[in-house]
Amino acid sequence: MSRPNEREIARKLAERESFEPPAGLLEKIKSEIPAEISVGTAVPGTAKGNAMPVRQRWLIAASMILAVGAGAVGFRVWQGEGNRLASQAESQKAAPAAQGRMEEAKPAPILGPSGPPTPPPAAKISQDAGGAPAAEQAPMTPPMETQPEQRKDLESRRDANLQSPLPPLAAPENVPAPPPPPPPAKPAVEASRVEGGVVGGVPGGVVGGVVGGVPGGVPGPVPDEVLQRRRVQNFAAAESPMLDQRVTAAKMAEKKEKDGKAYDAVLFKSAGTNPFVDTTVDRLSTFGLDVDTASYTVARRYIGDGNLPDPDSVRVEEWVNYFDYGDPAPARGEDFAIRAEGAPSPFAHGPQYRLLRFNIKARQIQAGKRRPAVLTFVIDVSGSMNQQNRLGLVKDSLFLLIDQLRPDDRVGLVVFGDTARLLLEPSNNREAIRQAILRLTPEGSTNTEEGLSMGYDVAGRNFRMNASNRIILCSDGVANVGHTGPQAILGRIGREARRGIELTTLGFGMGNYNDHLMEQLADKGDGRYAYLDTLDEAKRVLVDELTGTLQTIAKNAKVQVELNPVVVARYRLLGYENRAIADQRFRDETVDAGEVGAGHSVTALYEIELRADAPHWEQPVATLHLRYKVPEVGNITETVRRVGFEDFAPTWEGASPALRLAGLVAELAEVFKGSPWAKSDDLNDVARRLREVVRQLPGNAKAGELADLAERAARIKAGQGRREE
Repeated sequence: MSRPNEREIARKLAERESFEPPAGLLEKIKSEIPAEISVGTAVPGTAKGNAMPVRQRWLIAASMILAVGAGAVGFRVWQGEGNRLASQAESQKAAPAAQGRMEEAKPAPILGPSGPPTPPPAAKISQDAGGAPAAEQAPMTPPMETQPEQRKDLESRRDANLQSPLPPLAAPENVPAPPPPPPPAKPAVEASRVEGGVVGGVPGGVVGGVVGGVPGGVPGPVPDEVLQRRRVQNFAAAESPMLDQRVTAAKMAEKKEKDGKAYDAVLFKSAGTNPFVDTTVDRLSTFGLDVDTASYTVARRYIGDGNLPDPDSVRVEEWVNYFDYGDPAPARGEDFAIRAEGAPSPFAHGPQYRLLRFNIKARQIQAGKRRPAVLTFVIDVSGSMNQQNRLGLVKDSLFLLIDQLRPDDRVGLVVFGDTARLLLEPSNNREAIRQAILRLTPEGSTNTEEGLSMGYDVAGRNFRMNASNRIILCSDGVANVGHTGPQAILGRIGREARRGIELTTLGFGMGNYNDHLMEQLADKGDGRYAYLDTLDEAKRVLVDELTGTLQTIAKNAKVQVELNPVVVARYRLLGYENRAIADQRFRDETVDAGEVGAGHSVTALYEIELRADAPHWEQPVATLHLRYKVPEVGNITETVRRVGFEDFAPTWEGASPALRLAGLVAELAEVFKGSPWAKSDDLNDVARRLREVVRQLPGNAKAGELADLAERAARIKAGQGRREE
């Protein structure tokens, strides 16, 4: 076969430069997409464009991938042909000198596999117009090397060629090797190559290409909208280095020093701090019960990461209610046991101040006697959940739960990213549940509204009478698609709760986390809000306290404490700021109060100032009224507990370990909250007092943990003080 002359090569190279794809390719693809459909990955804050049916979306995506794939393959072949022609042009210029050297060498004929002579490999490579693209072949080195390893290398390349194999190479003698050609320049756009996809697409074809389409991809410039979409969808990894577990402690400290925040995009909302109230103005204190514990575990996460808790994250009652004070269970046939006690506080303003503790303990139900449960898990699989301590912890937590299920329980899974979809209809097939959990993978943005809406649809059609029908939301709470505000979904949550489908929220992760939304959703859904920072905490909520999490003992449970103005000059409720109820609505059954599960314990602390001239032993100090509705029968029950001076210890040291532990927990929370009523900002003093109580509570691991946290927080605070100096 004759070599093409320089004019023919120049013509083909010109055609290469003026190549255009088939006319109308982009218009053809666009014409196949209905006008009302927007194809692409939704960017938070923009229209989703997901109204088309699933089948239609797959057809459109498939057609685009095929079109771009075909164009990409053609582009690679065309590019290889052009590079080959350019190489031929260069080789023709050096042909006379090379030919002279080859004639002097006079290599012996080379026998191919079948025996007849074959041309030297250089001629084969230069004439093989159908060979592999030049960019994928080795540099054009004449067959004049004599080293066996080089022959072996060329033979391996021969086998990889898609065309007819190259024959073995002869070894000419006494021929100097030409200087090696310069290495090919790397494309300027190499850095923009997307692994496993096409970015930039085929020139003149589909703008932007198809990400994740043709394996290997075609290098090209990355459009700005693609980069922005990646930044939004991978916020946790790309924009928030505090969330990357591989980031060193030095980088974390540097970031905190720079912006003064421990984590990015965390939303807390403080409800303020209760003031002292004069009993001659208002002697009634009314609030809904609360069994949430998230505020404490959020603070534990902060301190564990080397930060002091965000003051807005501290809700004193959730700290206090996290701990078990060993209070007695109610008598047989009773729903609740109420305990009251008091003592002088070491943090008091003066000798007339006392700390008053109420504890309300719900009856326990054995696991085998609880009602069957229909649990619909609504799981956030958005990009922000793509971390081990988020979606990974969700999966591990669900595996723990599976082992606690009874044959009459049902578990379903709904997932949501850009949109929501049903992963598993409620089932008692444990293997099917396990397989569904294993299929949880991160994707897209966070459409919490659509996820909860589908969750309620699934729970509604699987509703069972005389069972615990509950939705459990697992999320970081960051809704950035659809109606992102809580008001958009609170209405339905409230209606479904009155119907009997309650909502529990489990928070995961820190940074890009919405604590306020998760708390509001649980409150409106008559459920519990817990933050799971470790697998041990997941075990506590979903294993140790599963019955209490699933079975409600009291609905709309609320408390009204009447302080006796003859004895008490003023008082202050510690915490429960966002649970306050108007005094006159205590017996209004339309008021949404709190829910208490089986075995749950609720503690309320009051700081009171006694009148100096009070008849101490003749008058009650306070009276507590507990009012709630029994879910099974719907009747309203009200219980009364009076407190007298006989319930008060004369000294702090003589008070029960339960009262002292609760008081120290509240004091520590108020210090972190920045309460104006915090009596001491000396965290070491609080830690020392906690150690004293822990010695009287052997086996109370939570109390020991709190003392450790107080000591660590003291060191963090001291370190911050030195840096400020």
